[in-house]
Amino acid sequence: MRIINGSTAQAPSEVKVKWPKLNTTITVKINDANPTLVGLLGTALPYRSLQTHAVVAGDQLYHLVPLEELIYTPADKKAPDRAKEPDGSVFISSFQHFVIKYGEVTEHQPVATCGRVIDQDMDKLRWVADEVWKCQCETTNHPIEVVLWDASKPEPDPNELDLFKHQRAGVSKEVRNLVEEIHTETQKCWSDISDDIEEIHYGNAPEKPGSKDSYFGPMLFSNSVVRTLGYHVIDNIIKLAFTRPEFTLGHLIALFRDFVPSIADFVGHLGAEYVNDIYERIDKLIKEKVEKNPNKEEAREDFLAMISAFSFYVNLLNAQNLLMFPWRHAKEYPIPS
Repeated sequence: MRIINGSTAQAPSEVKVKWPKLNTTITVKINDANPTLVGLLGTALPYRSLQTHAVVAGDQLYHLVPLEELIYTPADKKAPDRAKEPDGSVFISSFQHFVIKYGEVTEHQPVATCGRVIDQDMDKLRWVADEVWKCQCETTNHPIEVVLWDASKPEPDPNELDLFKHQRAGVSKEVRNLVEEIHTETQKCWSDISDDIEEIHYGNAPEKPGSKDSYFGPMLFSNSVVRTLGYHVIDNIIKLAFTRPEFTLGHLIALFRDFVPSIADFVGHLGAEYVNDIYERIDKLIKEKVEKNPNKEEAREDFLAMISAFSFYVNLLNAQNLLMFPWRHAKEYPIPS
């Protein structure tokens, strides 16, 4: 399978999943249901990410896979109901999620099943899931990094992994510089917590958002609007660029300018100021280097490189928000029997 930079990916038959902080490794046996998505996963391996636990879907772990193509590449086959898939099942989604089901799931959407944790590792998986959930519910949250690699290859050093080696870089010098800066900032906190998100969740955002001397509202709204900006706005613009040929570069730019600025501005007010800064700098370069470029192919590539890098950063903040939010209060709202 070919990817953005033209190299060829090899699909793994087994994947190792390790949580270094928990000193635990499990093995995922890959199946043949979705060779296209598994091939893309092989492209991304090895990589590291921030481990999070589902807060709506039930007993699932998931993390971000650093690969743009997952946004718009359709599954070869989908199981009709994720809740009915066996424990240990591994799913890959268009949200760029690598998902592991370890117990009861409350969502019933179709899902692209790509493998399953081997039986002898299920107890370890459930223990890890419990530790991750505890982490999300503690007053002081400690990020848990997860590392994945092809089981047929040596275990990588997480500190030496280049997460964005396969991503778009842009064409013009100015665009390439901005994309590199965003990637550097993203990689710096890819399996940790960014300063902006920490400030929101500790009540230290520069504009001091909140009401009645409380910053609970900003924490709540940050979870909502950051997710919307990444998964439902920027990612869908990227998806349209590859799935709807009738959408020209002009159409894509119009969507970006209509849907992104108000959300980016609000996210900046909540405390994630770099998000709004990125938006403003992208919009400036669209005017200077994209819309004025007579070479439409290069202009399109510059646009996609910028919003792809933006997408990775925003979706990372969503994962960090999920980790930092005080989910310990969840027990105060039990689902009625």
